[in-house]
Amino acid sequence: MNCIDAVEGTTRNIIDGLFQLFVEYNLDDTEYIRNIKTVMDSTDVFLQNNKELYGNPHTLKKVLYEHAKDLWLNNVFNKIGADNISREQVSDKIEYNGYYFDYIYNHGTYPH
Repeated sequence: MNCIDAVEGTTRNIIDGLFQLFVEYNLDDTEYIRNIKTVMDSTDVFLQNNKELYGNPHTLKKVLYEHAKDLWLNNVFNKIGADNISREQVSDKIEYNGYYFDYIYNHGTYPH
């Protein structure tokens, strides 16, 4: 295993752990998303300050962001899976929750 794999694996596990806490304790969406953003930003800064580990730290940040968003959307999908709604309604809920996640990630607050 090389250094970047170790950094990515560790960060993914931290994100996964925070996600489990979010689900188990029904934590606030903004709190959870701000926390994982802090983890990703801190990892990005670490890699920028240690370029010998990885040439393009922003690539890893994108990978981690997609991982965190996938966890979020899979959780939404699992919650609505038991509901008796149409595919279009499921698609709309997934699309909105993708927007919702992005908005909170970028602005630190709920969409208006």
